[in-house]
Amino acid sequence: MSHLILTRRFGQSIVINVAPGADPEQALHQLLRDGITVEINRVEHGNVRVSIDAPRTIQILRVELIHS
Repeated sequence: MSHLILTRRFGQSIVINVAPGADPEQALHQLLRDGITVEINRVEHGNVRVSIDAPRTIQILRVELIHS
């Protein structure tokens, strides 16, 4: 499992996909076995601090990284 901590503001998004180069069947198997855990760590001044645990075959990106 990999661990990611990030801060999002109102209206901002994240995208969860199969990681590049990962076998989709293996990613699905790991996802069904381990799942993805999302924890809200802090909310203050319009910011939300989010902690995400996911299998390494799953890629989690801020949406602005995809569109840049």
